[in-house]
Amino acid sequence: MKAMWTFLKSPLVRISFGLAMLTVSMLFVTDFLGLVPDTKSSEMQSRRIVAESLAVQLSNEITEKRVHIVEETLRSVVDRNESVLSGAVRLENGTVLAEYGGHKQNWKLRPEDKSTLTQVQVPIFNDQGRWGSVEISYADLVDKSKWLPFKSSFLAVITFVALSGFIAYLIFLKRTMRELNPDAVIPERVRKALDTLAEGLLIIGQDGYIVFSNASFARKIGISPKEMAGKSIAGFDWQMDVEDSDHSELPWYSALEGQQPPGSVILSLKTGLIEKYKFSVNVSPITASAGKIRGVLITFDDITEIESKNDELRRTLGKLEQSKREIMRQNQELEVLATRDPLTGALNRRSLFQGFETLFMEALEEGEELSFIMVDIDHFKSVNDRFGHAVGDKVIKLLANILMEYSRPNDLVGRFGGEEFCVILPGASVDDAVEIAERMRLAVQEGHGARFTNALRITSSFGVSTITAGAKTSSQLVEQADKALYTAKESGRNRVIRWSSMIEAENPEKSAPNDSAIPSDTAAETPVELVSEAPDINQYLSEADDKANGAAKENEHVLLDISDEEAEKTNDPDDVVFSSLPKRIILNDRIEQAIKRAQRYDTSIAVLAIDVDALQRVRDTLGHAISEKISKVVVTRLKQMLRVVDTVAIADKEALSFSVSRVTEKEILVLLTDLKDADILTTILKRIFAANKEAVLIDGEEFYLSSSVGVSLYPFDGGDAETLLQKASSALRVAKESVERNNYQFYADDIDQVSKRQMRLEAELHRAKDQDELIVYYQPKVDLRSGDILGMEALIRWQHPQMGLVPPNDFIPLAEQTGLIDEISQWVLSSVCSQIRSWEAAGYGMVPVAVNLSPVEFRNRKLSNRIIELVKDAGVPPSSIEIEITETVVMQNIETAVDILQELSQAGFGISVDDFGTGYSSLNYLRRFPLSKVKIDRSFITDFTHAQNDAAIVNAIIAMSHSLGLRVVAEGVETEEQLRFLQDLQCDEIQGYLISKPMPREQATDMLAQSASIKRKITEYGIDFTGISNNSGLDVKTGIAGILNEFPDPLPGSSLPPVRSRAVNG
Repeated sequence: MKAMWTFLKSPLVRISFGLAMLTVSMLFVTDFLGLVPDTKSSEMQSRRIVAESLAVQLSNEITEKRVHIVEETLRSVVDRNESVLSGAVRLENGTVLAEYGGHKQNWKLRPEDKSTLTQVQVPIFNDQGRWGSVEISYADLVDKSKWLPFKSSFLAVITFVALSGFIAYLIFLKRTMRELNPDAVIPERVRKALDTLAEGLLIIGQDGYIVFSNASFARKIGISPKEMAGKSIAGFDWQMDVEDSDHSELPWYSALEGQQPPGSVILSLKTGLIEKYKFSVNVSPITASAGKIRGVLITFDDITEIESKNDELRRTLGKLEQSKREIMRQNQELEVLATRDPLTGALNRRSLFQGFETLFMEALEEGEELSFIMVDIDHFKSVNDRFGHAVGDKVIKLLANILMEYSRPNDLVGRFGGEEFCVILPGASVDDAVEIAERMRLAVQEGHGARFTNALRITSSFGVSTITAGAKTSSQLVEQADKALYTAKESGRNRVIRWSSMIEAENPEKSAPNDSAIPSDTAAETPVELVSEAPDINQYLSEADDKANGAAKENEHVLLDISDEEAEKTNDPDDVVFSSLPKRIILNDRIEQAIKRAQRYDTSIAVLAIDVDALQRVRDTLGHAISEKISKVVVTRLKQMLRVVDTVAIADKEALSFSVSRVTEKEILVLLTDLKDADILTTILKRIFAANKEAVLIDGEEFYLSSSVGVSLYPFDGGDAETLLQKASSALRVAKESVERNNYQFYADDIDQVSKRQMRLEAELHRAKDQDELIVYYQPKVDLRSGDILGMEALIRWQHPQMGLVPPNDFIPLAEQTGLIDEISQWVLSSVCSQIRSWEAAGYGMVPVAVNLSPVEFRNRKLSNRIIELVKDAGVPPSSIEIEITETVVMQNIETAVDILQELSQAGFGISVDDFGTGYSSLNYLRRFPLSKVKIDRSFITDFTHAQNDAAIVNAIIAMSHSLGLRVVAEGVETEEQLRFLQDLQCDEIQGYLISKPMPREQATDMLAQSASIKRKITEYGIDFTGISNNSGLDVKTGIAGILNEFPDPLPGSSLPPVRSRAVNG
């Protein structure tokens, strides 16, 4: 009995009973709304119809007095219908005329009563009225003889649904609960084993609900494992680790979706107002036999305490890092105080001559050039006397800034004392030094006028000496420059004098120039004042003021001479060659100056720390002398290699700007400055390794070297010398850990990836042409008057088998750096000639094609001969080939470029300039080159319909080119508005996505065959196009004057021709 009561009180029974009652309630509601059919009403209606039909039939028989037929009819109705018990015909007076089936026992109604479901009477009428009625007795709708007394009633339906529903719900829920029962999923012995785990463990189903939780995880949540079952895992307060940016969703969801489960993911779980756990979470999908995912097993490793200690450790490390940065900052300040002049920011006298001594010894040992310039401000004592020391200080800072601005990246600029400065130029001949000094002198002479009134005339005198003139010591070189400076001041001032033996002979008694110079009479008679209208002075001099902020005043009267004894303080030869302070001063100064140049010209610099592996072994086994010789050979090779590096990636330079410094016995530092593109480093690194491949021959012995290189870059890896040097050393350590010989490592991961990708592309670019991976695409050029396709431009693409379509910007610069550009260009030209012949054979005529040439190709003086011979061998007339050049060609080697293009033009090739307006174009540029077309760069076309300045530039280029007899092509046309505007401006041709994107030769052929749509697009806009044709006959040289008159330079007020219903800039 107790078990039965427990069963009845169980949740399973209660839920089943509740569901059954809910179903019954729904049936009652349905009946109340009239949705359940009324069987009694239907049956009543049916029985009445039968009775009435019978009454009509019997009425006729009674009228004919055929009573026997009436009786037979009643018998037939009763016998054939199980529901009819009896029937009779009763007269008005109550007499039964005919009856069958024991009607007297069954009939209960009186004549005045209404019919019921079992007793139906129908009156019979004649002409005199009612004379009788037909009576039929029916059986009850419920058969009381059966086991269910209310069969076929709505109550029976309700009872059946309630009982059967309860049983069905009970069975269904019992089976469902069995499926959800954790004990059924995981056997008890397995459950006990999982509960012993220190890690938390959950098993969730496909719907994200928890099927099982072990005791460890349940304890952290604060509820029992059984209560965990059936809860949604999404109901907990999960938080992703902000540092885990690789995962944007909770890990079990990706596993449920069939994706590859992620690795360990850090999640936080907040279980209360304060308590918060951090877990290392791993997931594993649970699959059925068919591979379908049924759920996920999740493990939670509690790392809360570990993370807490890690946070504490990170805070401690942060404080240490902050302390380290503060120490570095203070060290840098101390270094500035120790090495820099506080007024000008140039090197002070002591640090200047420490660096000078090192550079002098290196130049003497390696037989290299070294020049020395001494500078003095003319009449400086008079400036101080008449204008005061504040103005004198500004004049000194002005000179210092000019000297630092006009010196080279590797030069040292320092203050000798008072108004005198020194500039040390390693690797510069005396002619180079004189040229640099002359530029500095002119800058001082011409620059002061914008900053001071004419009353204060600032000039300077320069004395130049060089190591090749016979100086044996650094002090002799300084003395020679000082004597040359004295001669410059004695011979009229404001001039540059180089030292020679004649000066020595003329000034044997000279010891130092006299500072007490007197200003000229003209200056003395003019009132003296600073020009307040010239704001440049404070801006120009602020750089030096910033460097001096916070620095203590140095006693400028203390002169510390560098004596020969300083080089003999130690017997260790390393300390002589690698004296740390001078080396550090020179290196830091060069890097800092390079950073300033990079900031000014938006370029990059690179610091390469090179470790030559064999040098330490050689020193240990064969001694310092052999190691020193090998080291010198390595440095010499590096310098020779860097002098011949291609200058494509160098900003505004004829040659790569670099310096090479030996830091330790086996480590060399290379500084590369003024880099436009860091990609050139890949080429340089390969050449460094190639230079060390050759054996070094010392005293008849061959030595084979390998090296490791660490690279840091500005601005990617740091903004000061210390940081760049530190990170280059860190990268070097990583490079040395590799088992490979000749390995390098960039400090920045992203640049490392770019470099490796470049090297991979270079290797694969060699085979791309042979494996038919290079493809020539064609883009049409259309006449703006007729709408005809005038020609195509050939554009190369690389269809890489793994990387897909590689953009030209990724591999063309690489081809230029590696020397593959000539071979690729030759292949493109050959392919174009073949396509031109194919189009001609197909009936499209001789379609002109434009081919781009790289500026690097113009270094080859035989470029024109190679192109002419290739086109001639291909059987294509030169007039069908148009050569496109960029303005870079002009700037790099204008004379060679002019000669090559003249030869091509005379042979019949068309010449056009691409990207016009983006570089250094000028009228002189157009005059010297045999051009036939000018292409306006897309940057001017993009917004010129709305930007007034761009529109004015486009208008000026078109008018200027037409005046010179040149056709104009606008590239990058993408909208119809741009097309119509260019027609209004009388442009000749367009090229861009509005007409077509670059496409393979098959699609280009289809476009030639179906050019009618392009023609309609162009010609549907009527315009009076009276532009100058290409055959106008104007002489380019004589057209220059007209252009200058029509379009003065600059063109701030350039006007546009009338445009139909179109306004510029809105």
